Amino acid sequence: MNKNVGIAVGIGIAIIIGVIIFQITETTWQQSSVEEYYEKDGKVSSVVYPDNPQLLGPLQINKDKYLLGEHIYVIVKDLRPQDQGNIDFFTPNGVLYETIGFDGAQKDFYKKYFKPQLLKGKNLCEKEDLIGEWKVTFRGYEMAQINFEILPEILPQHEEYFVECEIAYELDPTTPGSMPPSEKFPGSTPATDVP
Repeated sequence: MNKNVGIAVGIGIAIIIGVIIFQITETTWQQSSVEEYYEKDGKVSSVVYPDNPQLLGPLQINKDKYLLGEHIYVIVKDLRPQDQGNIDFFTPNGVLYETIGFDGAQKDFYKKYFKPQLLKGKNLCEKEDLIGEWKVTFRGYEMAQINFEILPEILPQHEEYFVECEIAYELDPTTPGSMPPSEKFPGSTPATDVP
């Protein structure tokens, strides 16, 4: 009788362990490679890495790993009225890529996103200039930093953005005619914004 009970308990434990292992493997994040994405005609679970928030005081970045072509989402929250300054994003080679200003007296919550790309104005003309570990700091407090990594794989359907260096325009809508007609966007009519 004890032998039968022991066998039944053993089988029950084996079934429970099997169900637990099955659930863990089925609910674990499965990231597919870019090559697998194209081989399976886009029918894969996910090419990008899962969210893994990186925190530094009121600053939050949504991930620690990105593919080239992904947006980097930034949240600055719980600011006090006396909190003001800038958050700087540096490429792996130390080039200042993006700055986000904040002022807690204006609002206590900021959201922004940007996509690292090749930019002629910042002399970032090779995708290798973007690949690696980026550094994010509060200006004036460079000792405290968080990092994220941009990997060499390119987000599917975004390959064309990493072929040649682009010119980034910063327009001031309060100053009509601030851009000479020779530098207008394609399709614009010369002298349409001249006062």
